[in-house]
Order: sequence, then structure tokens, then C-alpha cells
Amino acid sequence: MLEKEKKILQDEYERSLNIVKGSKTHRCFVDEKIAHSLQVFEAGNYLLKNENAFKNWSSKLIRMARTAVLFHDVGRFQETVDKLKYPNVYSDHALLGYDFLRQYPEYNDLRILLPVKYHSCMIEELYKDHEYQNVEDPQIKYEIEKITFLVRDADKIANFNLLAHSDKDIRRLFNIDLKSKTARTPLSPAVQACVFEKRPVKREDVRTLSDSILSLICWIFDLNYNSSFSYIRKNDCFDFLLQLLNKSNADAQSQKKIETAVNDYLNNKYQQLQGTL
Repeated sequence: MLEKEKKILQDEYERSLNIVKGSKTHRCFVDEKIAHSLQVFEAGNYLLKNENAFKNWSSKLIRMARTAVLFHDVGRFQETVDKLKYPNVYSDHALLGYDFLRQYPEYNDLRILLPVKYHSCMIEELYKDHEYQNVEDPQIKYEIEKITFLVRDADKIANFNLLAHSDKDIRRLFNIDLKSKTARTPLSPAVQACVFEKRPVKREDVRTLSDSILSLICWIFDLNYNSSFSYIRKNDCFDFLLQLLNKSNADAQSQKKIETAVNDYLNNKYQQLQGTL
């Protein structure tokens, strides 16, 4: 399935690895990203198989969706090279992936390009994009949105699964590595508010270790498909984040409120799944 695309992804990984292999940190990052890409591909296939939104899609459209999922982080490899060479210069992996895929005529379709470009930012950025706004065919616009939702969901749930069963080196890449002597840290008010307002956390609001952990927890408020919640429950890959937050959060009272709010939200989602799995 998508063997040509997997070869392109593997080649890009090997190219970047050859450049950064002298740095343990950068080598670990590209190693994680090739594994992550395949894990997200697996999660995306789970959603495509189980989610009603895709039941009547053509094989051509399903292939486009799978391609967008597989290539969602292809820009990470060049980004890692850039970080090694130019550590003080910002590099956007999603935009790098978008530019990379535009070189290939077979992938130069907005139903592939825009989901890659907008998989890791606030979804509102997609709706403001001039290419998206200029799409005249409402069906194609709908397909762009649904594939973008697919990529975003698959990325998040695969990361939940990875982190739940990972070692400290992987968690360190997500800024949630708990060291035994790390002091408890507070939650920033803007980050804590996201739980009770049921919305994702903006990156610029993250200040502390506890903020980083809670920002991952709040990914659940950005999931679009019921099958994403069935994946979380099936793989038992979420509760560990609440446990990590409990170890880092300096405020026991806020911890209880957060756990209650998150568990209530998830239980409500799980109840909605009854009879659909």
C-alpha cells in the first residue's frame, strides 16, 4: 500500500540522517519521525476504515487521503537538517512538507497539500488560506477539510499511543520528560482555562512543564472523528498523560478539577460510541 510513497519518505529520512548522524539529539529526532510517520499512517487507515465520513469515498480519494497522512511530517527531515545547520533560524516543517510535495505533479493537489500544510497549527489557519478560500467546487473544499481533519486526528492519536508506550528519550522530544528531581511546576492560567473551555492550547501560552503536558491533554478537544476516540480507548493510550500531570502539577486542587473535566469529556465521548464499534 503506497509503496512508491513510502520509498520517497524513506529516501528523505536517509538523506537527512546522513547529514545529522553526528548529533545524537538530531539523529534521535529523525529516527522518531520516520517511525511516527508510519504509525500515523496506521492510525489514519484505522480512521478511514471505521469512520462513516469516508464510507462512500472513491478509491482515488481514499488514496489521496492516505498519501496526505503518510507525508504529513515529510518536512520534519529538512527541518531537522535546518535546525542543526541554523539553530537560531525558525523552520516550519508543515510548510517545508507542502513545498516538498509541490515538486511532484502527482501530489500537487490541494487535497494533499493543504492537509499537510495545516496539520499542526490551529484549524482556523486553514480557513484563512487563500488557496482554500479560492476553491470554487464545494465538494473539493469539503474533501480538503475532511482530509485535513483526518491527518490532524491521526497525528494526535498516534502520538498518544507512542508516548504511552515510549521511553524517556521520546518523551524528551515532546518536552514532557519527568526527571526524578524536577520540582513541581505551576499551570499558566491561559493553559488551564483551555480544559474548561474545551479547546486546544496555543503554543505561545506554554510556559512550564505542566503546561506542556496539559497542552497534549487538550488535544482531545481538537479531535474531529468518533473513531479517534475509539482508537484511544482501544489502545489505552491517554490516562498516562493525566498521571504525568499529577506528578508535575504544583496545584493539587486544580489537578482534581482538570481530571474531572477531562474524564467527564472522554466518558461522554465513549458513551456516544456505544453501538457504533
